[in-house]
Amino acid sequence: MSSPDPQKSRAVLIGTSRYQHLPNLEAVTNNLVALQQGLCQEDVWGLAPQHVQIVENPISQSKMLDPLHESAEEAQSVLLVYYAGHGVISRSSDLLLGLPETDDDPSRSIYTAVPYNLLRSVLMGSRAQYRILILDCCFSGRAVGAMGTSNVAAAAETDGAYIMASAPPNKASLAPEGAQFTAFTAELVELIQQGIEDAGRHLTLDEIFSDIRQSMSRKNLPQPWCRDHNDAGALPLLKNRAAVKAGPPPGYGEIPGVEEGDIFASRKELSYQRVHRPLQAGICGRHAAGGAESIVVSGGYSDDHDLGDVIIYTGHGGQDDRGRQVRPQDPSDPGNAALMANITTRYPVRVIRGAGGDRDYSPAEGFRYDGLYSVEEYWTTEGQDGFRIIQFRLEKLPQGEQPVVPSSSMDRRAGINLSHWEPVSAGIYMNRRLAEKVKQAHDYECQICGYSIQTPAGFRFSPTFHLQSLARPHKGPDIPENILCVCLTHRAELELGVITIDDDLSVINENEGIPIATLSLSPKHRVGRQYLRYHRGLYRRQGGTGPHHP
Repeated sequence: MSSPDPQKSRAVLIGTSRYQHLPNLEAVTNNLVALQQGLCQEDVWGLAPQHVQIVENPISQSKMLDPLHESAEEAQSVLLVYYAGHGVISRSSDLLLGLPETDDDPSRSIYTAVPYNLLRSVLMGSRAQYRILILDCCFSGRAVGAMGTSNVAAAAETDGAYIMASAPPNKASLAPEGAQFTAFTAELVELIQQGIEDAGRHLTLDEIFSDIRQSMSRKNLPQPWCRDHNDAGALPLLKNRAAVKAGPPPGYGEIPGVEEGDIFASRKELSYQRVHRPLQAGICGRHAAGGAESIVVSGGYSDDHDLGDVIIYTGHGGQDDRGRQVRPQDPSDPGNAALMANITTRYPVRVIRGAGGDRDYSPAEGFRYDGLYSVEEYWTTEGQDGFRIIQFRLEKLPQGEQPVVPSSSMDRRAGINLSHWEPVSAGIYMNRRLAEKVKQAHDYECQICGYSIQTPAGFRFSPTFHLQSLARPHKGPDIPENILCVCLTHRAELELGVITIDDDLSVINENEGIPIATLSLSPKHRVGRQYLRYHRGLYRRQGGTGPHHP
């Protein structure tokens, strides 16, 4: 069974943390944030942020179910629905999902909560090949939950349906007071973050559930319950981070098991833990891979300025064996070129301070991991030894976090990993690495005019353009067939409809109605004619003039 296509999948994360008549469940907000971030990680599932809807504290049935209905209409591969909050039981023993106004009075809860069967009906109405429901429901004073057996089981009577419930029917589901997450979701989040040792590169739904159940059993927590139909449990849903860690780990961002402030006795220990792999070089990483992974700040260059949350870092090269600058630094030096790439890719850099650095910010001995920094800019200047040097300004990112931007909702604390996703409009993001592959296929040259932005180091950069915009109401796919590599001028002209592209790849000036160029292609990048037609249809005058206006 193949893994689900993240482009054709959707997730809806629903949670009610605030109540007027029942105890608040602060951990539910943390549940939603952690799950959104996990599902959007490329090494977990890789869902685009706009394809993971968070519905927090919906005030009515429609506010809860409308986003679900929208995602159910869009999903083709997988539709995953998660709910966390209080669950209450109706007089007829049916499960009701809590809203902020829900209370435990059966005479009122039937209309102040959402009947589970309503959610089930929307879920099962989706044309997605697989429909996954995860229920982490709570009931009573200290987040106690119960779910009716017949209702939950009935949802699995449709092909491709799979349900996980945080506790058996009519048993408690816990949210320990003061805990970061509810008990069941804590296990799910840990599994997403750490993976399962000795399992394959992908985790099936059955493997996910079995691991969570075993862990909760060891901790004497309520036993979760599941049901699937037509072997949906065999679906390889998530990538297994534990399997990835067994080989070369992803180079960027945090290293699992390493905390900010950890001390390492030597460069050899840093390398062994993969915090900073080179035994001598101060910069680790390659321009072609997206930039530097890590740097060591240890007083090796007299022009460094360590200000704590801001570091002015001197580039590599030009020193003799005694650490004196004896020649200018070269922008094409692999380490310098790598740090330049971080400015555009926004990949974070791990910073390690050594005992030889600034006394105010460096450890007394050994090396200390000091978290993630972003590379904001670079420049050249004359150093203290009279030679031209390259300097970079790095800024510290929030502790333990990847680069993030605020969510579209002011009351949500979720963030998006900007080392992987680039914002293109409110709440809409594009895959940076996918765009990078398209640029590489064209050697960073505009497909219309051949122009490329080139740095003093000789490295090329270029923007991209989605023919069918990712934003509403267009909602185009973030796939190579919908992407062009273009210069800034032609991207602006495409955005404004000044130029369009015919199926024969003629680039048409819409003001004059004449061809001005031919779109260049690459064997490594196919442009979808349906996306050319979509863009053309937005701006071309009906009827047009001349042979280039069909």
